[in-house]
Amino acid sequence: MTVGFNTPFPRISNTKFIVRNIAPGNKTVKVFNYPILNGMIRDLMGIPEVSEADIRHSLLKGELAIKFTYKELEVVDSDIDLIQFNAQQKALLQSFGIVNGLNGGGGQPDIFTNVTLIGPINGINQTFTIPEKVIINANFAATVYLNGVRQTDGQDFYFAESGGIGTGYDTVFFNTAPEVGDILVIDYTPVATP
Repeated sequence: MTVGFNTPFPRISNTKFIVRNIAPGNKTVKVFNYPILNGMIRDLMGIPEVSEADIRHSLLKGELAIKFTYKELEVVDSDIDLIQFNAQQKALLQSFGIVNGLNGGGGQPDIFTNVTLIGPINGINQTFTIPEKVIINANFAATVYLNGVRQTDGQDFYFAESGGIGTGYDTVFFNTAPEVGDILVIDYTPVATP
C-alpha cells in the first residue's frame, strides 16, 4: 500500500492516463512535480504515489484542469475511472479530449435524469433524439416525460435504435406530435430491485 496525495491506494499497473506536452514555445510542463519535455508523453499513473483519485480531482479543479484549459497538455490515452462528476464536469472532461472512463463501465451509458430530448417542438415533429445512446434491459430503464407526466412506451411513444439492433436506443417517436411549449425529458436509471 502506497500513500499518494492523501489517498491510500494499491498500485494497479494496468491502468493508464497518458498525456502529451503540446505547450507553445518549446515549454517543459510539470505535472505532479514531474517534468514532461515539449512533444513528449508521460503516463501519469506511472508517477509514484499518484492515484486515479488524484487525477480525477486534478482534472476537475486542479493543475490538470488548468494545463488542459491553456492547451499545454492533451490526452493520448486513458482507461481510468472518471465517473464521479456531474453533466457539466463531464462536458469539461470531453472538451479535454477524454473519451474513455466517462461511462459506467462495460460500455454502459451514463445514468442521467431530467435530460431534454432534442428536436423541434412545433406540433408537427414526432421524432426526437436522446443526447446519449441508452441500453434498455432488465437492469436499466429509460422513462420519458411530457410536461412532467410519465409517458407509456408503446402507447404514447416508442424507442428506436438508429444504428441498428443492439447499437443502443437514441431516438424517441411520439404517436402524437408535442405542441409548442411542451417540455420533453428523459430519465435513464437502474431498475429498482425488490
